[in-house]
Amino acid sequence: MPTCELCGRPMKGRGRTMVIEGATLQVCSQCAARLGADMSSGKSSTRSRPPRTSWTRPAGAPTTSSPRKPPVRSPTSRSRQPPRKPRPATLDEMILIEDYAAVIRRARQKAGLTQEQLAQRIGEKFSTMQGIEAGRLKPTKKTIRGLERELKISLLEPIGPVPIKTASDLDARGPTLGDVVKVKRKKSKS
Repeated sequence: MPTCELCGRPMKGRGRTMVIEGATLQVCSQCAARLGADMSSGKSSTRSRPPRTSWTRPAGAPTTSSPRKPPVRSPTSRSRQPPRKPRPATLDEMILIEDYAAVIRRARQKAGLTQEQLAQRIGEKFSTMQGIEAGRLKPTKKTIRGLERELKISLLEPIGPVPIKTASDLDARGPTLGDVVKVKRKKSKS
């Protein structure tokens, strides 16, 4: 089965031949609808872009063409947008809390569930649930989300900035081994 040369999805049928930025590609119907002109039918979409022109002109070519003007933007396009809110931390920017096992155990007992019932509700093995509550296993992202949903708890916290040590912090502790040791070097024979 052929695949779209733009997005990589499998294509039903032959796909469509398109010229994109000067390259002829076989694309799926979704990419063709999104991007523009179809070479096989001769149709052109309203979204298609004009052909790219080079900034250099061949020797002997007339200089009658004028440079392109930048597109005119409406003055209200940017001014009416509300200020952006800071985005919430993603799962990759979060870490598991240190006492996750105790938090899970307390929340499960408060909800009146056994380990086996909780494991079944979140789609996990009973033995895995036992290991997580004992602190031997760390839960996967999927398991964390299931536990948070079922027990209505939060097991993740955002990663905070790492404290930077300054020279004043180092002076307060006293000299280090590197301050005290004197390095002796062998003299080479010449």
